[in-house]
Amino acid sequence: MKLLVRIVIALLLLSGAVYLYALTIPANQTHTRTISLKQPPETIFALLADVEGMPKWNRHLEKVEVLPPIEGKPATRQTFKGNMQMTIVTSESAPPTRLVRSMGDIGGPFVGSWSYQINPSAAGSEIALTEASEMKNPIVRMMVKLFGPTKYIDEHLEDMAKHFGETAAIR
Repeated sequence: MKLLVRIVIALLLLSGAVYLYALTIPANQTHTRTISLKQPPETIFALLADVEGMPKWNRHLEKVEVLPPIEGKPATRQTFKGNMQMTIVTSESAPPTRLVRSMGDIGGPFVGSWSYQINPSAAGSEIALTEASEMKNPIVRMMVKLFGPTKYIDEHLEDMAKHFGETAAIR
């Protein structure tokens, strides 16, 4: 019985320490990752602008439904693997160089946006994807820290490169 009590106390102390550490992780975070592709900016922008076609090449996305505009901006309900759904609003679109998509669901575990900056290069395009997020829940922040804050950005860029038959060298 003493051993069980010690184990429970140790687990409680460890949980408390993890939670206290999670409180030190900033709620607002910004991460940018970049790749070079051999495609011109117009081709990259067209792929990203075709939201309904994204499930064909994005490994995490299962379905996209077009919603009525939100505050005059195009909106979709995106269903990800695991049946997680998000309302995504295209908050800025400047073909073929800039596209910003923001989460329209306020009150979830995180809110934020993905901003694509597509610049022409000698070999095709440089694509910078910036995620700006706010995670109010410290446990969510800890999970993001454990799994890598750029995991989904990296996988999205890898999937984009794969769609064009290229390999992503993410920086």
